[in-house]
Amino acid sequence: MRVTQLEMFRGLTAIEQARLHGKLEQMKASHGEVIFNQHDEGDSMFIIYAGQVELFTQGDDGQLHPLVLLREGDTLGEMALLTGEPRTATALAQGDTTLLRIDAATFLELTNESPAISGYFIRLLSKRLVSTNRELHSSKEEKQKLVGDELNALPEPLRRSLLYSAAAPFASLRFLACYLGNPALPEAWEEHRKLAVFVNADRFDRDRITIDPAFRKTLGEAFAKEFGHEERTAYIRELATYLTDEGNALEAVRLLGESEEWRLLLELIDRLEEDGKDSVQDDWRTPAFAYMDRCPDAVLFGRYAIFLQYVTHELDSASDAAFAKLEAALSGRKHYFTDAQAEELYQLGADFCRRRSDPDKALEYINMAALLSETVPHSSTDSNGEGGRSYWQAKLSLDNLKRKIRVEEAGKRFIGQNGWGAVIAVLLAAACVLFFRLSDPIGGLSREGMDFVGVALAAVLLWIVNIVPDFLVALFMAMYWVLSGIAEPNAALSGFAEPVWFYMLFILALGTAITKSGILYRLSLIALRAFPKSYNGQLWGITISGLLLNPLIPSSTAKATLGVPIAKTISESMGFAHRSKGAAGLGLAAMVFYGFMAPFFLTGSYTNVMAYGLVPGQNQLSWFAWMGYALPPLLLFVLGMKLCIKLFFKPDSPGKPLSDQVLQEQFRILGKLTRDEKTTLAVTIGCIGLMMLQPLHGIDNVWIMLLGFAALIVGGVLDNKTLKSGIDWPFLLFIGVAFSFTQVAAQLGVVDVLTGSLAEYMEPFMGSPYAFLLAVIVISFLVTLVIRDDPAVIVLVMSMLPLAAQIGIHPWVLVFVILLSTDPFFFPYQSPTYLTAYYSSEEKAFTHKQGKRVALCYAAVVVALVALCVPYWKFINLIL
Repeated sequence: MRVTQLEMFRGLTAIEQARLHGKLEQMKASHGEVIFNQHDEGDSMFIIYAGQVELFTQGDDGQLHPLVLLREGDTLGEMALLTGEPRTATALAQGDTTLLRIDAATFLELTNESPAISGYFIRLLSKRLVSTNRELHSSKEEKQKLVGDELNALPEPLRRSLLYSAAAPFASLRFLACYLGNPALPEAWEEHRKLAVFVNADRFDRDRITIDPAFRKTLGEAFAKEFGHEERTAYIRELATYLTDEGNALEAVRLLGESEEWRLLLELIDRLEEDGKDSVQDDWRTPAFAYMDRCPDAVLFGRYAIFLQYVTHELDSASDAAFAKLEAALSGRKHYFTDAQAEELYQLGADFCRRRSDPDKALEYINMAALLSETVPHSSTDSNGEGGRSYWQAKLSLDNLKRKIRVEEAGKRFIGQNGWGAVIAVLLAAACVLFFRLSDPIGGLSREGMDFVGVALAAVLLWIVNIVPDFLVALFMAMYWVLSGIAEPNAALSGFAEPVWFYMLFILALGTAITKSGILYRLSLIALRAFPKSYNGQLWGITISGLLLNPLIPSSTAKATLGVPIAKTISESMGFAHRSKGAAGLGLAAMVFYGFMAPFFLTGSYTNVMAYGLVPGQNQLSWFAWMGYALPPLLLFVLGMKLCIKLFFKPDSPGKPLSDQVLQEQFRILGKLTRDEKTTLAVTIGCIGLMMLQPLHGIDNVWIMLLGFAALIVGGVLDNKTLKSGIDWPFLLFIGVAFSFTQVAAQLGVVDVLTGSLAEYMEPFMGSPYAFLLAVIVISFLVTLVIRDDPAVIVLVMSMLPLAAQIGIHPWVLVFVILLSTDPFFFPYQSPTYLTAYYSSEEKAFTHKQGKRVALCYAAVVVALVALCVPYWKFINLIL
């Protein structure tokens, strides 16, 4: 039989089927061979692919007694995995048999990730349960007959009252006497000794009668058969009202909760809240809400005010049951709640998660509230329509946001964001400002220059510990310049008037449009489909697709987030185990060729534009000029890193050839190009093409990007909401102050003083461009142990630029080398790109140990390509 004919595979997409089949282990069993024994530990389950298996139970005498014969397509052994209990039967092959084995880890992964497979096992368990119920039915009938005989021997008033007593968890004889119109009922109960057989007590309590659990179910069924469910509900309603009026709201709550009369319980809660019971009866709330986790969703969610009160009541204790109910409510929110109600529940969910120390989930709930009106698909069946597409794009953005938080958490340095390290950093920052403010000028600095250096050092310290967002530190630094008289307001904020600042805004907008449209994912699949389906072929596919896609989106982390999950899917389809050499080779290749090639293209990262924008008096390079300068190093980088990955991550086995069906199914799911994809692709190609041809038409890059920006807005790809949420405005605020920083530093003479101070220490390396650039690489590696991201680039460019000019090195060469050297990943926290790649594969593509090998190779390749390219840069007059 074919694998796709297995019942377990029904409901899965072709991609899921291909991925699942790669995880199954095929094994053979000859006639009479034991597959597993009764009482063995259940570490796997099996699917019969061909042949038959018979199950036996072993008696106390050791003899095997046949249970059932299983045939092709049947499963066995899954009960031990589901329950954690030992095997309950022995399995023997009947004839030559082929089995597909699923181990416990794979089973857990499949049931967690695939609703269709989970549904299959639910159906399987239901069938087993039906079979068990049939066996129990005969013994139940015998018990009912015995109870019926005892019941029929009672006088009719007592028989009737006994049935009513069993209709609820407990009864009151005083109330029953009134309800049944029999005032003598309590005395009759006390006199008739035979009733004691049914009652769970030595004597009768007129206010509380409890039927023995051994008889209550049977008696309750007899009541239902004789009087019906409506009468039971009416009786319990009247009893609850009686208890409440008697001042015993707590007992009324327990009655309705144990009776599972959920609508009555919710009505009672409403009544108690409206009546405003005094503090004596306030103790009913906690028991009442304790029943809510058992209340059916449709009933509870239909009473929004009570559900909200329940969740709020349980918030302080962060109850697991209440949180589970809240999650269920939000997963089905469109069936029960308005958007406003759902938004309120998402906020409560975020509060729950914060109390449960789950900041990732809290952030997801906060953002789902914000995305609510725009991202929920209007039709669950419209998987390829715009509604469905926007939903999944929004979901992907949330996944990326959660991943970003994990990256930030993992990237905390040894000082940390909390505790004494942060306190010490703040105190040192304040001390820097005061010291340079109160000290006499040194090293040729002016009074204003001293203040500037003091606040700059304080800002660097705060950037290191990251207890305050980088952009806020930068804005406060600019404010200090103005308030202390270091600079005029127009100088302190001059960076925001720079054309390069607007150029970065437009680049970020283009990147947002590309991410929103999803066009990069489609282009990546096209590139991978063009290459052989073997391991080496897909390595080349990842390499070339990374090269082609790198100029299209100005974010290394975004490209790593795209490439590494695709590589993980490929490795799974080829049958490579998680973190094996094959999986790691594909994953790390995607990380390197998607995430670490940004410096080779002007539009590869907004950091490129920022770094070169720090060079005073330089016009922005054209796209073509940047590409020309970086082409030889790019070729060396690709060859060096490709050789490294092939050397260290050669798979132990070649793996299965990648099925064309996988890629074809992914394209089918994506459907035709959407309007947003077409518009974004046209604008991107147009902008990059015009920037490449800039020497011919003479239009500055910033105006080209402005035209593209306008086209994306007119075309409807970018709207107000996307502009507000998609563009990294904090980064733009930070960069605006950074550009001002260079101008203010130059005006105050700080750059000249810094150059003179550093020249003494760098003197041994100033005689040769080889030695100088090697020193820059090593210093960059060391700086990123403490400072990372854009602050590290700013510090290095500002400090090294004057020295590079002294020995005739063009600013582009220095900026390019710093960009290559400020994203090492010797330690995971150093590189946001590395951490993003690691977490985007759910930590399954490669280990940190495997990543460290590539990190060392990356460092060696950077040193080698810089050394080898110095003659080329001399030839084109970038080095004199």
